[in-house]
Amino acid sequence: MRREHLVKQHLLEKRCGLAPDYRIPESVTHLRPTITETYEKPPLPTQAARIPSDKSPFNTRGSRYNPLSGRTIVAESALEIKAGKILATKDIVELREQWPRVTYVDRRGVRCSHTFDIWVRKRCGKRVAVAIKPFDEIDPVEFIDMLLRIKDSGVDGHADDVSFSTEFYASEYAAANAEEILFARRARNEDDVEETKALLREVKGKILFGELLKGLEIQAYRRVALWCLVDEGWLRPVRPSLIEDHTLMEVRVQQEARTWQ
Repeated sequence: MRREHLVKQHLLEKRCGLAPDYRIPESVTHLRPTITETYEKPPLPTQAARIPSDKSPFNTRGSRYNPLSGRTIVAESALEIKAGKILATKDIVELREQWPRVTYVDRRGVRCSHTFDIWVRKRCGKRVAVAIKPFDEIDPVEFIDMLLRIKDSGVDGHADDVSFSTEFYASEYAAANAEEILFARRARNEDDVEETKALLREVKGKILFGELLKGLEIQAYRRVALWCLVDEGWLRPVRPSLIEDHTLMEVRVQQEARTWQ
């Protein structure tokens, strides 16, 4: 974090009455997930229809582990990386990248092919192929016409619908929140989550995120539980934004919360 951003964050938290707690616990603190991850073998290779080059002077390249499939997932741009994180925090049970490659006939009658950047399967079974592109690079006529023609042709049987994403969906703050959610899923402790649910049921109106951490010797356990409940829809920012301790949150107590993004 840049120095000026750190100063701004400190002043905002101080203005909200959220004094930082610099106490050091007497014993070493470890996360204690209810389900411990095990890695018995290396990740399987990617199933991408095309592999991006390792380096590019124009776009970010990257690869990471996909816990939904146990495979390596590759990305051709920073926008794809952010969109993948955000989509993974939704009700998604399968995610593939650089797939499927489909054929379609354009408006000039020429047979063309297109490889989607991300393909997802939702818990309900619906499959969606997603094209990811910066807004400034989208031709409203050519791009939307291509997606509609691919959908009308049946997406070669690989998906039930098509969609697209730009930086307005895959924003910096949304990707940062998604990163916290993905970490919290791995570190989730069910006892902490249930304790935090009981706390949220007592909250009336809106509350600062940091207020839910006050008075705790070890804030990390509660913080992980809070992010798990953001994932489940119990808690969300009043205005879509990066969630920090000074962010005003809205509590949505419900018996079976739906995933929110």
